[in-house]
Amino acid sequence: MNRFAAGVFLTILLLGGWGARLPTASAAQDAADFEGLPEGPGREAVYFTCTACHSLNQFAQQRMSREDWDANIERMIKSNNMTPPKPWARTLILSYLSTHFGVDSEDWGGLAAGPGREEVYYICQACHSLAIVLQQRLTRASWEETLEWMVEEQGMPEPEPEELSAILDYLGSRLNPDTPR
Repeated sequence: MNRFAAGVFLTILLLGGWGARLPTASAAQDAADFEGLPEGPGREAVYFTCTACHSLNQFAQQRMSREDWDANIERMIKSNNMTPPKPWARTLILSYLSTHFGVDSEDWGGLAAGPGREEVYYICQACHSLAIVLQQRLTRASWEETLEWMVEEQGMPEPEPEELSAILDYLGSRLNPDTPR
């Protein structure tokens, strides 16, 4: 499938078309097709949605928060007649843009500032959305049991003792049963 056909296919899918999933491309074609955009969930959505009107340089040089990216999409919808992406596609696009082209290259996924945030961000996001982590309200002991289960049963790399301590201190103090939602 050439780039134009792939773009049309993805645009139809993102903007409300078929309920199918996209086939995956080979790694070599992948790099060429996305002109150096970092790999990650949402890359195809960003590439085909944004390059419909812009060059990669026009948006890849931007550094905005997730909220600013969202406001920018809203402005393009209202002022430039951009077809609004489906809600799930918009979420995917915003996650990708804020992860790879966010303020300081990261928005920390909603994690509050504090010691251990960076460790939690990288170890948890490696396997799943941080939204799952932010929904939990566990004691430090329950967080520890959960992480042990992830290492033993889910193949999570075992953190070094200092890293584990920082992660558990952060989760136990910031996402515990007393933390407001």
